[in-house]
Amino acid sequence: MINRFRSYLVDNELCREDDPVMLAVSGGIDSVVMTDLFITSGYRCMLLHCNFGLRGDESEGDEAFVRSLAARYDAPVFVKRFDCEGYAEENGVSIQMAARELRYDWFDKVSDDQKIDRIATAHNLNDSVETVFLNMARGTGIRGITGIPAHNGKYIRPLLFSSREEITDYARAHQLEFREDSSNVSRKYQRNIIRHDLIPLMESLNPAFISTMGENISRFNDAHKIYREQVDHVKQELFSDMGTHLEINLVSLKKMSPLGSWLYELFSDYGYSMDQCLNIREILNSASGKQFISPTHRLYKDRDRLLLFETKDASFQRYYIDAPGSDATLPFPMDIEVLDRDSFDDIPDDPNIAFLDHDLVTFPLMLRKWQHGDYFFPLGMDQMKKLSDFFIDNKVPVPIKKHTWILTSGNKIAWIMGMRIDNRFRISRETKKILKLQIYDRAF
Repeated sequence: MINRFRSYLVDNELCREDDPVMLAVSGGIDSVVMTDLFITSGYRCMLLHCNFGLRGDESEGDEAFVRSLAARYDAPVFVKRFDCEGYAEENGVSIQMAARELRYDWFDKVSDDQKIDRIATAHNLNDSVETVFLNMARGTGIRGITGIPAHNGKYIRPLLFSSREEITDYARAHQLEFREDSSNVSRKYQRNIIRHDLIPLMESLNPAFISTMGENISRFNDAHKIYREQVDHVKQELFSDMGTHLEINLVSLKKMSPLGSWLYELFSDYGYSMDQCLNIREILNSASGKQFISPTHRLYKDRDRLLLFETKDASFQRYYIDAPGSDATLPFPMDIEVLDRDSFDDIPDDPNIAFLDHDLVTFPLMLRKWQHGDYFFPLGMDQMKKLSDFFIDNKVPVPIKKHTWILTSGNKIAWIMGMRIDNRFRISRETKKILKLQIYDRAF
């Protein structure tokens, strides 16, 4: 294991023997084994640990364990405590996204302060395989089946050569202590469903499934490199950097075939989903002024060209739900399911759950922040009401109003999330199927 570890570092140019390395250590088995491998191999290491305080005594125990681990290896340790829930609420993101942003922002700051340009995370081969399946379930191009990259800027993943089983065997053989994370067994998270249900099923067909997938991922990466070279070449020919925006030659773009795949490869880097990229075809022959909005960019049709602008204002963030069964990337967790009207009894008194008439909803649904001028028909009313008036009438504080999310169907507001649905989408006697939407970590 140690020899394979050292070879992987060299073969993938992750770090040199004299490079100091910062290790992201949660206290779990993966990060503990990574720490032991680095220090046993003679590297100078510093440990980084984040305490998000989300699991009470477990979080405190994790921090104490990492501090003792650092002392055992005589390695410096940096620990940071975060108000993850407060950050999520203030910035309108999910708890998971908040933890990710806080973690990597802090990692970057510490590495800059210490002048160390290598930060190692303990992702393993199983994690990479699970990522492939997650991406395939959501919809992806070739890049999505290449797994987790071995390095991304200053971040390196030195355990991608090793399966979770091999890591467990190493920990047992070297009698390494580690912490168990109770969230790893919860099926609330999609990755755990793949980990505990799908992977064992595939291993029943091929006991060496993880190692086979590792070989597949390696071939996918090679194919992607060849593929990407051609995409980058075409992108240089079609895209012109105008300083404030990118300009795309529409005449040449329309000649590309297969057009849908080219649109995804050319625009996915700017936050556009697979379905959005396919829908971009609709504006290629439309009148000027049409636009598509991603979480980070706006794409405009202007005569014989497309203009791509970066949007830094959070009010322009857009998230799309392509279908009830799709797994969209959203700013907070949300469950979506379709129910038969006959199997439905009462509507619970929970503002975090919306029940809409499925046949009245038009996909893709869009999530965005509310804007001045927005209006809807509050449940139980047949008259239009401005959202600004609705907030005033319901005494919604300014900080909460600022972070309120809106779910729209077409050009209509279907749900002021966490508050009220639109009367036009309510369940009635004619309803045959019900669209149920439930949010958990409210961002407002």
